[in-house]
Amino acid sequence: MLRRLAAVLVIVLVGLPLPVAQAQIGPNVPAPLNEPPPPPPAPTKFDEAGMSTLQKVLIFGAAVLVLAVIAFVIVRDARRAAPPDAGPRGPASADGRSAAGSPRSARERERQQRAKRAKAKAARRQRKRNRPN
Repeated sequence: MLRRLAAVLVIVLVGLPLPVAQAQIGPNVPAPLNEPPPPPPAPTKFDEAGMSTLQKVLIFGAAVLVLAVIAFVIVRDARRAAPPDAGPRGPASADGRSAAGSPRSARERERQQRAKRAKAKAARRQRKRNRPN
């Protein structure tokens, strides 16, 4: 009798985990892996993967045109704002040449330097006179 009870107990204990394991998986069991995947839908005439060459050329051309118009407007505005004379402003440039482009003599450079210093000195005196007390 004890042997029968032990045998029934072993059968119950060994068979009990099987339904519990299947209950853990539940109804959301994934499909078996041996089924082939469904075929992709057939491409239609209007379902192209990329752009045609004509579309690419038109987009590139439009981009170049926009950049060219922007450059034109910038250059035009810069020319309008620029002073009319693009040469040196004063009677001489920094390399010792006159506005006409010929080299100046040493006496001419000294005379101009004295004139600049006298002008600066007069400006300093004027600023001193106009200081608030």
